[in-house]
This record gives sequence, structure tokens and C-alpha cells, in this order.
Amino acid sequence: MRSSKRQGGSDEPVAARLQVNPGGYAFAVRSDGEGSIFLPPGRFAPAIDGDEVLVRYWSAERGDEGTVEAVIERRRARITGMLRQAGRFWLLDPDDPRILCHAEVEQAEQDALVTGVVVVGRILRYPDAVHEDMTVEIERVLGEPGSLATEQAKVLIEHGIDPLFPPEVLAAAEEVPTEVGEADLEGRDDLRGLPFMTIDPEDARDFDDAVCVELLGKDLQGADMRLHVAVADVSHYVREGSVIDREAAWRCFSTYLPNRAIPMLPEQLSSKICSLVPREDRCAMVVSMRLDASGEIHDTEVRAAVIHSRARLSYDLVARELATGEHLPPEIGDRIAVLRAAADRLRRRRLALGAIELNLPETKVVLDEDDPERIRDIVPSRATREMTRAYNLIEELMLAANEATARIAVARRLPIVFRVHAPPDEERLERLARAAEVLGVRVEPEKLTTSRGFQKLVSKVKSHPRSQPLNMLMLRAMSQAEYRVDNLGHFALASDAYVHFTSPIRRYPDVIAHRVLKAWLARSGGKAGPAPAPTMPERDASGAQAQRSSLREREVLAAERDTKALFAAHFMRERIGDRFEGMVSGIAQSGIFVAIERPYVDGMIRLNTLERERAESFEIEDNGVRVVGRRSGFALCVGDRVVVEAIDSDLQRRRVEFVLISRLEAAT
Repeated sequence: MRSSKRQGGSDEPVAARLQVNPGGYAFAVRSDGEGSIFLPPGRFAPAIDGDEVLVRYWSAERGDEGTVEAVIERRRARITGMLRQAGRFWLLDPDDPRILCHAEVEQAEQDALVTGVVVVGRILRYPDAVHEDMTVEIERVLGEPGSLATEQAKVLIEHGIDPLFPPEVLAAAEEVPTEVGEADLEGRDDLRGLPFMTIDPEDARDFDDAVCVELLGKDLQGADMRLHVAVADVSHYVREGSVIDREAAWRCFSTYLPNRAIPMLPEQLSSKICSLVPREDRCAMVVSMRLDASGEIHDTEVRAAVIHSRARLSYDLVARELATGEHLPPEIGDRIAVLRAAADRLRRRRLALGAIELNLPETKVVLDEDDPERIRDIVPSRATREMTRAYNLIEELMLAANEATARIAVARRLPIVFRVHAPPDEERLERLARAAEVLGVRVEPEKLTTSRGFQKLVSKVKSHPRSQPLNMLMLRAMSQAEYRVDNLGHFALASDAYVHFTSPIRRYPDVIAHRVLKAWLARSGGKAGPAPAPTMPERDASGAQAQRSSLREREVLAAERDTKALFAAHFMRERIGDRFEGMVSGIAQSGIFVAIERPYVDGMIRLNTLERERAESFEIEDNGVRVVGRRSGFALCVGDRVVVEAIDSDLQRRRVEFVLISRLEAAT
């Protein structure tokens, strides 16, 4: 998006991150959140995609335009591509079309190089004022182009995710204890008598959180409850500045792919001593809250503790229990009923305050149990109402714990990392209003600046025939959530303050939150665990880590999204020529996106293919949700039902291509 908020140019260059388009131009996304600056071809050398840069800008006809003045930091250390020989030189042709320069190979053993294979190149020299191209050294061969393993490895490298831990980190992890000892219990509350249990996906290996609810009376509907959320005490085993801590701070997040997980912490911690496995003592940070019948939280207490989980349940088991009440032993089934009642109270309270719940599609890749390279199906991840309620049960308890810890941080002015979500800006809301009007929904942008106003729109379109694309449009109108030390509140949750506290095995901001709270507990006489307690971090240090976490989160999410697209393309290779019914889910300059339902896959009708098939040119309207033939007036709109045929499945581009067979009756 090009910013339209400012007039005039910049006296001083601004910091930004470079996003290059394969077409040869780029956008500089400002670090201060004030939009983007358009960079015409030739105005951003010697920077490459992903670099942190300084940009000087000025006002142009369609927004701010500028030029790169300096590179602050290089974000890419490696690139992937195919080797080819050019005379006596070897070149690496980058796979990523956003890398516009060439890469010359500097290799001691040139005879060992082979043409036509995909390799990883470590960048030795970046483009500069003298050299337009870069120089790389080949680190390893990934394999033949087009194989699933090769293409998945390319995704990880593209987004800076390393599936392997350095030897020194693995060696340090081997020194971590394998069970809780007497010394670990110092300064902790003993909560092993409480019936904690974990609820996670069937294939989960790291259990961040365990839950327990005590009913403080006999009336399930009216009595107060004591809610306990226990979270893995990662900070007890990962000390500030240690080799494991430095690696975790660099990774920031675990990455979850259809066929594997790449953890933030080595397995010795993530799946063993930190994980709240059943029937084992585990160190935890516990948030306890009294929950009244209206869903309001009182008497919040945070402390270090030791727990003993009684059961490890899956969402599938809980979903079946909620549906029939016949799949679990009575004592566990009764606890599930109380947990669900607590979650219902919390959810009603959230929605009453204006929390926004968009109905967004999520996909699950179903792999063969015996052959993880074989894809059996691609389906919606929460296909039933009971499964949605099972996931929501845990989500509500985690939201409550995160919000409760945030309130403590605000009240005590602690230098914690907040999870913030700013209200949508005026330009995005105006764009949403124009698009929604075409889809048959009247939107008043000025009423969407509050959580409650936005919530009313979500409710309004819930039963609309085009509810799914409308939900996607509303998502795009929202700001992106991020990590900051400045508390800006959370718009989507209608929360004054929110902190990520409940997933320290897979998110580094949660580790920071634990350390901050432990430092405060030690200072205020609370239960902070064994001495020495973590030191209270400096605000600037927390701010720097918050910024890095926001950047890494986007890369990890992109890697997860790209990998799902890769697996979808692989799955669809055997379905070329098949026809599917689907829905137009989006429109871009490159083409028309179509979501088919069985399998649950997205693909694209390229605009030039549509023009060739229909023998006329098509134009995308300014509203961004309709494309119209100039001669015939034939139109496709977001939400229309269509029949398409799969004509291509490109693993390297992670894209499925369709042709339009027919438009079914347009949604009304």
C-alpha cells in the first residue's frame, strides 16, 4: 500500500524494509509503520529484497516515491538456485524471482560442480557500487528441482529457517536435566494435587500448557470457579545469555509444517523436560484466577510452581466427548464439562466487550501414516462444530491467562513485550466499504474504528451468501498484530492490554514475559522459583527483541503458508484434467483466485488465460472484487460459484492453475 498520509518529501531518509517485485520495481515498507514508498526500477540498487534500507522520498502523483540511499542491514545470508556453466565461470540462477541480480560462484573445487541441480549458496559479497551482481559459495546440494523434499528445503532457506541446531546448542541441551529434582522445587508452590491435564492436536510433541478448573460450589451455571493455567517454565532451563537462549532468541518461533515441526528449542527441552507430559512432575509458571458467573476475572495470582499432569487429551477426543459424553472416563468427562462451562463464560464476556471473531478458512494436510511423503487429502482443519468447540475451549483459557498477566504488567509498569493490534486505518476501511458494497453489504467506515462496531459488521455478514470472501476482506482491512513494549491494546480482542505468556516452548516473547514476571515476583516477595531470579530486562533490550520477533513471525508464517501451498501443488499433480466446483476467493492483477472444496485447495485462473479463452480483454474494477470483459460484459465477482479445470501444478512456484469452465449462478 502506498501511503497517502503525508504531503511533501523527507528532509531525512527513513528506515524501511525492501520488498522487491519480480517486475523490477520495489516498495520500501517503513519501519515506523507509516505505509510504503514506491521505488521505480533502478532506484534501489545495490539493495536486494529483504534488506533494511534508508530511503529518501518525495510526493508523486500516486503517493510517495523514493530512492534507496543506503543499506542498513542485509537480511539474506543464503539463496537457492540452479547451477549452470557460462564459459569458465559458474553461475547460480536464483530461484526467488525477487532476487534480480546474478550470482557468480566462487568455489575452490570447480570440478565438483554439476549443472541442473538445486544448491544453497552462502552470500560472500553483496551487490555494491562497483559490482552489480553477488558472489556466493556453494554450501550444499539440495537435490533435483521439482521434488517435494527439494522444494520444501528451498522454502525454509528462503525464509531464514534452519532445521538443524548448531553442535554447541545440541551439546548444551544434552546437559539439561531429564527430570525435576529437589533443587528445582525451591521457591515454588506445590500444585501437584490439582488435576491438571493437557489438550493438544493428536500429533503434538511439545505441551506448553495444562489446565484445571475447580468449581467453587455445586451449581455449574452460577457458582464461581477457580481457573488455573499452567505454562511450561522454559526460563528455568533456558537462562539469559546462554548458548541455548541466544539460539532461541535468533529463531524466535517454532515452525509447524505438514510433515514436520522445526522447534525453537532443542528436542531435549521442547519435547522432554519443558513439556508438560502426563504423569511426570514438571516446573511451570501458573496463572490462577477466580471466574464469576458473568465471565469476569478476579483475584489473579501468578507464581512459579510444580505440577503433575493427570491426562494428555487430543482435540479429537475432547470433540467426541463434547458431542456424546461417552468417550472418556467419567471423572475426566466431568472435568471437560466444567472446562467447557468456564470457556463459555469467558467467551460470552469477550463478545459482550466487542471481541471480533472472523470465520477464516484453515487447511490441514492429511499425510499417509506409513509414508509421510504421500498426501492422502487436504481438508478444513476444523470441519465440525464439535472440533471448533474443542479448540475454543483451550483458546478461551489461554486468552484469559494472557490478558490477566498483561493487566499485572500494566499495573506494575513492567518492561514486558505486549502483543498489540492497532485499529484499522481510514484508507483500508474505505477500500473495504467499496468492495463490500459490490458484494451487497453496506458498510459505514466510521463505525468500524471501534472493536464493537467491527464486531457488528462480522455478525451482519455471518449468514450472507458471500460471507467467506467478506471475512477475508475484513481481515485485509485490519492492521497486522505485532510485538511492542508500548501497550497499544488489542483491537480484535477488544482488550486494553494483552501479552503472549502461554507458549514459551514455541514463542520467544513468552520467554521474555516469564522472565519479567519472575523478576517482579522476586522483588515483591512472590514465588519466583529457585534463585537467582532472572534480571529485569532493560526496556530498550525488550523493544529490540520485540521488533525482531515481529519480523521473524512474518517469515515463519510465510514459510508455513508457502509449504502448505507446495503440498497442495504436489497433491494436485495427479488431478490435472479433473474438474471441480469452487468459489472465486480473490482477484489480483495476475489472475482470479478460486478456492475448491474437495480437496480444500486454492488455485488461480490467470487473467491472460481467461482473455485467450474468451477472446476478449478483461478489466479489474477499482473495487478490487470484480473483473469484467470489455466487449461482452461477462463478469466474475468474489463469491461467485464456478466450475474450473486443473491444467497445471507447479511445485517451484507453489501454484495450481485452473481454467474457467463455467460460472454457476452468481451468489446473491
